[in-house]
Amino acid sequence: MIFNWQAKAKRPFSFPTTWQQLPLGEAYSNALQRAFAPWLPKILGYQVLKLGALSAEVPIALPMRHQMLVSEKISPNLTALLTPSDTLIQAKLTALPFVQKEINAAFLANTLNFAQDPHQILRETHRVLTDDGWLFLSLFNPLSPLIFKTKLGEFPFRQYPTWRIIDWLELLHFDIVACQNLAIKAQQATPFSPLTLIVAQKRCYPLTLNTEKVRSKTPVFLQPAEAFQEEISHSSLSSCTKSPQR
Repeated sequence: MIFNWQAKAKRPFSFPTTWQQLPLGEAYSNALQRAFAPWLPKILGYQVLKLGALSAEVPIALPMRHQMLVSEKISPNLTALLTPSDTLIQAKLTALPFVQKEINAAFLANTLNFAQDPHQILRETHRVLTDDGWLFLSLFNPLSPLIFKTKLGEFPFRQYPTWRIIDWLELLHFDIVACQNLAIKAQQATPFSPLTLIVAQKRCYPLTLNTEKVRSKTPVFLQPAEAFQEEISHSSLSSCTKSPQR
């Protein structure tokens, strides 16, 4: 397998509109549902974003939340997923129709594997997430039996080493909270399991702090060393100015 180190692919890719179009797709979806579940209580806000049809099909138990399903193509199976609290939006994933810092959590279920410009999708996700917003991102593991495949079903897909995606996320000011491989059956996950889950949180502070700007000047009376030196100086001066005793 040869990795394409360019973030933006030269040829276009197309997104599957359902997991059923992929071999073992239903098993992948079920594995992601189990993996997402322990993290859901950490989502405190109201707005939840699912990017791509594969993300939309993974059930997540988030009652009293507004789930927005964004896909470049609207298919009947996506329409069938809608509940009264959901919104289905047709839009490019590289130009999301939301203002910045509006979304509390975003799900990208293998979205990047079928994206022509994955870095732009991550930039847009970062833009719309609130400070401390959550990102749940899954990928096909290139160390799994998928290593020699260039297509899943009829869909060409891209594979990325996990460290590369983590590097992109850190450059976008995300903190990596967890990274784990996922098995699609009941057995324990291994380094060769087919899925990888990355959980990240958007930082609300810059990557590097300017210490000269944030450091406040400490009053002299709160600096023990200087206060001690000042006391010695006063004592010495007093000794020098005393009248000699006769």
